[in-house]
Amino acid sequence: MSEPARSHGRGRRFFLESQIAGRDGALELGLSSDDLHHLTAVLRAGPGDEVVVVEPDGSAWRARVVSCSREALIGEIVSGVERLEPAGVTLFQGIATAGKLDLVVEKATELNIESVVPVITERSSVRLDLHGRKRRAERLRRVALAAAKQSGRGSVMEVGDPITLPEVASRCAEYDAMLVVWEDAAVSGPGVGQALDEAGVAGDARVALVVGPEGGLTSAEVYLLESAGARAVTLGETVLRTETAGIVAAALCAYELGGLGGRPRA
Repeated sequence: MSEPARSHGRGRRFFLESQIAGRDGALELGLSSDDLHHLTAVLRAGPGDEVVVVEPDGSAWRARVVSCSREALIGEIVSGVERLEPAGVTLFQGIATAGKLDLVVEKATELNIESVVPVITERSSVRLDLHGRKRRAERLRRVALAAAKQSGRGSVMEVGDPITLPEVASRCAEYDAMLVVWEDAAVSGPGVGQALDEAGVAGDARVALVVGPEGGLTSAEVYLLESAGARAVTLGETVLRTETAGIVAAALCAYELGGLGGRPRA
């Protein structure tokens, strides 16, 4: 009896740089040089091993390795893999120190939400010029890519360039609901689930979450968002750090929309 193919984890995926040319026979699969190095030097993949590869359009395939080197991965398509769609959640996260924002992006990717957009607010401790904004976004996209490979997402989570809070307010109409996570919101006020119920959103809704930086959002900033149609929500009695608030709010929202084992909304 032949030895079964060795699979490199249910969730481990490699995102291709180009579409696969054809589906039959041995094909070169367009991995980046970093992924080829990881596959050969770290995972030590060899003929007969199986990996999951995702094309730029999101199509995912289980592929059997024919040969693998630091120059190229040659593989045969074994079967299609069900496409995992992200929850329609965008997290507008107040800019914090690099490590905290990295953590938010990593965990938001694992939670399978649609996107994260860093936001410059009045109390942001980090000030970025245009070059700094681009550089920060590029770093966060690398974090999202690494987390997507590890977590088995169907696509790499989008990370936007940093924007200002008035720009967030101007985008409120793009979403079925925009919720502002505010530590000064009344504890007796609505949480994420109640606010979504009252907004009448369905499982395929697009929802925006706004979370302030280390110092939180000012009353004026919350008023600006509420004037645009957003609603302030509470995460309970304790005061959460900005990175904790972003991760918790994203998880609650994803669950309410049917992700993370949640019940799908009608």
